[in-house]
Amino acid sequence: MADLVHTIRGLLAYTIWADRELLRAVSALPEEDQLRETGASHGSVLGTLAHILGSEQVWLSRFLGVPLRRLPDLADFPSASLLTASFEDFWPQLEYFLASLTDEQLEQDFSWTNSRGESHTVPYRQALLHVVHHSGYHRGQVAAQMRQLGHAPPPTDLVYWRGAL
Repeated sequence: MADLVHTIRGLLAYTIWADRELLRAVSALPEEDQLRETGASHGSVLGTLAHILGSEQVWLSRFLGVPLRRLPDLADFPSASLLTASFEDFWPQLEYFLASLTDEQLEQDFSWTNSRGESHTVPYRQALLHVVHHSGYHRGQVAAQMRQLGHAPPPTDLVYWRGAL
């Protein structure tokens, strides 16, 4: 399992990198494009990025045993500058958590109760991989929203992380 803990740490580190790249590009957009309704699941580019951060915060809080009472959203991060500052405050917390992950944790079950009061239990590694996948799914939505608004999104595929291509 030693390879798995390194893989999961790497995937979550990649998630931080990809979030950072996309946030940098979105911060350069005109404010009206950041907030323009695009018909995507979280409305605007900024709304979708706020959902990514809010979800990552919720999952980290669950992993740390101090779950948030609600999912943070665009009302919590209403501007690109506040969203950027909030991501920058969050990333060191996630990095610290990553450094503490152990092989033993990945083998254990992880239980949580979602915002609807439903309880779930999955292998810890599956919950961690969900965070990576969920963020990537929504980063793809932001990339599509940016294109829809006439802007080029940055390349954030895994192969671009650490300059692989």
